[in-house]
Amino acid sequence: MAAKLKVRLRLYLLIAPLVLTCTTAYTAPAKLQRHPVSLAQNTDPSTCLQCHADKDQGKYVHTAMQMGCTACHAIKNIAGGTSVTLISPADQLCFTCHQKSSDPVQHQPYSEGACTICHSPHASNFPAHTWVAHQELCMGCHVKGMLKVNRAKKTVTVPWGRSLAFKQMDRWYYLGLDATHTKNHPVEGHPVSGPNPLVPGSPDITCLTCHTAHTSTVPNLVPPKYPQQEMLCVSCHNLLTS
Repeated sequence: MAAKLKVRLRLYLLIAPLVLTCTTAYTAPAKLQRHPVSLAQNTDPSTCLQCHADKDQGKYVHTAMQMGCTACHAIKNIAGGTSVTLISPADQLCFTCHQKSSDPVQHQPYSEGACTICHSPHASNFPAHTWVAHQELCMGCHVKGMLKVNRAKKTVTVPWGRSLAFKQMDRWYYLGLDATHTKNHPVEGHPVSGPNPLVPGSPDITCLTCHTAHTSTVPNLVPPKYPQQEMLCVSCHNLLTS
């Protein structure tokens, strides 16, 4: 009896590591979502637009649309069904065409490749094919009261309908604006939108007056032409002493 137990124990010690290695190393492939209709791998983009007609509608159409749908999407036919996927992970796809900046200061969605939080990958009625006007984008994320929080799903939804996981918000910066969302940043009373009374004839103040949208070499995404943040302030406020 003791001899049999020893043999079994030796077999277990030999086999167990193999079993553990196989079960921990193997991950089942994600289930592909079946496309409603069958498509050939070389399907003409015009075929896609028969159903997805809205994808090239708007004043500002992503230039990738001119390259055809398969510039970003892969058509696969497996087991008698068609699936349409991205040609690379979503957080890397945009950087296959748009070289990622090496600037040390990066807007969190940009650094994480979450470009579609702000931009439509297809078309919109706003410059740079953003979902909404630039100022609405900034306000929609950085004014806490404008976010819809779903604690059960651990997500927040911005006013234009995109949803983010809580973990994507861990370094988010919220503005302490007044009830009209027009002032109190970076100091109380300072406007964040509307006319600039200090520089007559200049464009209206927006977040992009003082910040870049994607990257910078200066902290807080201050435009690189102001290597010291005080230079940004003086660009408007020096008129008070002139």
